[in-house]
Amino acid sequence: MSAAEGRPRCRWGGGGEAVLRARAEAAGYRRLLRARAAEVEALRGAVGALHRQLEGLRDRRSGELAKYQVRDEE
Repeated sequence: MSAAEGRPRCRWGGGGEAVLRARAEAAGYRRLLRARAAEVEALRGAVGALHRQLEGLRDRRSGELAKYQVRDEE
C-alpha cells in the first residue's frame, strides 16, 4: 500500500493536497491581514499625534493673535 492509499480521501475530491494548499493560502491571508491591521493601528496613532500637534499650534496661534490685538488697541 502506498502512502497516498493510506491517507483518507477528501470528500470533495482532489485529495488532501488541495486542502493543504487552501489552508496555506488562508494562513498567508491571515498573516497579511494581521500586518495590515498593525499598520492601521500605527497610522491611527500617528493621526492622533498630528491632531494633538495641530491643536497645540492653534492654541499658540490664538494666544499670539490675542497678544497682537491687545497691542493694537493700546
